[in-house]
Amino acid sequence: MLSGEVKGRLKTYLLEDLGKGDVSVAITPEKKCSAIVKANEACTLAGIEEAKFLAEWRGLKFRAFKKDGSAVKKETKILWLRGSGRKILEIERVLLNILGRMSGVATLASKAVKIRGAKNKTIIAVTRKTVPGFQLLDKKAAEVSGLWTHRKSLNEMVLLKDNHLKFFSSPFEAVREAVEKVKSGKKKDGEWKGKSKKVEVEVETLKEALNVAAAKPDFIMLDNFSPTGARKAVHALRNEGFKGRIELSGGITLKNLKSFINADADIISMGEITKKAKIVDFSLDIKKMEKQK
Repeated sequence: MLSGEVKGRLKTYLLEDLGKGDVSVAITPEKKCSAIVKANEACTLAGIEEAKFLAEWRGLKFRAFKKDGSAVKKETKILWLRGSGRKILEIERVLLNILGRMSGVATLASKAVKIRGAKNKTIIAVTRKTVPGFQLLDKKAAEVSGLWTHRKSLNEMVLLKDNHLKFFSSPFEAVREAVEKVKSGKKKDGEWKGKSKKVEVEVETLKEALNVAAAKPDFIMLDNFSPTGARKAVHALRNEGFKGRIELSGGITLKNLKSFINADADIISMGEITKKAKIVDFSLDIKKMEKQK
């Protein structure tokens, strides 16, 4: 089920593309027809629900042949549209762009899941390194393939990164204050509320990790550690009694993911899934013109 926010964004994408009106469509004879969208390359599919909303919003009939998360081969028929030829032509490019981008993210996410292996319990997450205005759809596409969305917005949890920590006397004090505020659930200077928020802190050395662990954050993120350094830090934190989740981030790619999986962290976050995703090639072909009554 699409949220109202996502529906609003989808409408905005289409209205932005239409501008003051499609002049090519304006000179095209109005006829009812059907159309088929197919994948022109193998991929993991995402964006079907979004395509359905756009089509039905414009008064078109819609049928999907494949589900989000499906692994599809080149030349696979994905969906069918029927109705006003003008309406089909108007939504064509935006619909294909959405399917292409979301399927690109889903395809890389599926590769990450395959590298991790079915038996391994490490959570793989995406980051907020997404296309502006498309973040919710990028996150959903990754989720379709089995990845964790981490934070869909800045409001979902406290994450103190290196630049946040510069405003505090020490990383430990930053985490201690954040944990204190979360547990109290009180609002201070109109800036805070909600005891359900989790607290995560980013650290760059084992010394920092052990220091902030004493403040008991919910997550510690080991940033830009080597696979060997990450494994050492994970074991050191566990030996010191840290009960929270340990996340690895920074410089992790599909090529080196396997070595980081062996570090025994709880979570691995990968910016590459959204930064390096290519737009999968889909095409729409008008298949049948209907006689005018």
